[in-house]
Amino acid sequence: MKRGIYRFLFFSILAFCVVGFLLKPDYYSVDLSSRLFSPSFSHPFGTDYLGRDLLSRVCLGGLISFSISFIAVLISLVVGFTVAFFASVKGGFIDKMLVSLIDIFQSFPGMLLAIVFAAFFKGGIWGVIIALSVSGWVGFARLSRGLIVSKLNEDYFIYSIASGERVLKAVIKHIIPNIKTPLLVQILLSFAGAIIVEASLSFLGIGIKPPLPSWGNIIADGKEFILVAPYISVIPGVFLTLSVLCIKNFLKID
Repeated sequence: MKRGIYRFLFFSILAFCVVGFLLKPDYYSVDLSSRLFSPSFSHPFGTDYLGRDLLSRVCLGGLISFSISFIAVLISLVVGFTVAFFASVKGGFIDKMLVSLIDIFQSFPGMLLAIVFAAFFKGGIWGVIIALSVSGWVGFARLSRGLIVSKLNEDYFIYSIASGERVLKAVIKHIIPNIKTPLLVQILLSFAGAIIVEASLSFLGIGIKPPLPSWGNIIADGKEFILVAPYISVIPGVFLTLSVLCIKNFLKID
């Protein structure tokens, strides 16, 4: 598949979630007389064990997952790049402290850190964002530091400093444009990873709290009815899988 197809599919999923949420905003409506209805014209994705419409819940769950993951990745990028920038430019003890701090954080699995912090903040939207940011800034810091340090010794950067240009201005003008592609790849991979972690935290019950939907907690709700109503878990699972696949291959060139 060419990267254009992945992009089209991802934006189609995003547009579907927006349109579905706007057209069927009844994701909280409980109707026990309609519980566990199979997909039909009135309920295209069926209903869950409380009779709630799955289409609206899957669409809202997708928007919540995308929003949380985007915010968490943005925070991770800003924190990681800022720390790496000052450590790389200052060098010496500060740089060594950054490397040691990165090594300490990377000695723990990212999922484990996310679980610990999500549990500590008792889940919720901001609890998940904090958990994802704490486990995600390290990757940006390590990558940014390596890229910046490699560019500090380039002739064009040394010449700009020798000509009287300030270090901060020289970095913004000469280094950042030359490292934006690796950072963009890291952003996409982190975005895909954040979606998976958010869904995992919600599945475990320490992420997005019901009745607010998330792909993870919708899948968790359906696991007890997998034999009689498999669509409850399968549909959000398919959306989750396709979204992550498209994001990871967003820049893929065949």
